[in-house]
Amino acid sequence: MSKSRAFRVACVASMVACLAALAPGARADRVHGSLEISFSATSTLHEFSGSVPALAVAIEQGPGGGWSGDVDVPVASLGTGIARRDENMRAMLDAAQHPRIRGRFRDLGPEQVHASGVLPFLLQIRDVERSVQATVSHWQQDDRSARFDAEFDVSLREFALEAPRVLFVRVDDQVHVTVHVTLARS
Repeated sequence: MSKSRAFRVACVASMVACLAALAPGARADRVHGSLEISFSATSTLHEFSGSVPALAVAIEQGPGGGWSGDVDVPVASLGTGIARRDENMRAMLDAAQHPRIRGRFRDLGPEQVHASGVLPFLLQIRDVERSVQATVSHWQQDDRSARFDAEFDVSLREFALEAPRVLFVRVDDQVHVTVHVTLARS
């Protein structure tokens, strides 16, 4: 379960990166940055959290002015600090056949994202793709960079994932993902 939450976080991070690139005033046709992704979930026993090592992102402006980009999160990079739980998460995500979680952002306008506080993107976990909307907060911007947070929840069932179980302990369906985005014009 942690793996799929982490994957969703990665996808949201990708979307956030695209929105940041579209920040009001941005004029460069390419933006680079980094994403810091964390996730949290609950089980019948306790709450737990995990993270993904920082990811580099690149976002490009299209001919119509909208920004687009992809974020790939290696499933093997998802971690909760407990080896057995991480193994179960990777098995649930079928890391051998589907080694990446992907977030895709297309034709985003930074003014719209900033004004609405919503960052839409497509999240793909294994072979299931769903539309997701992240809530954007803590927007900070100057003439060369933008920083913001994006948060969203992922339902394991919506991605055809079955949460791991160990004896009577079961992970809940919802995973909360937080992405800290930092972007700078090239």
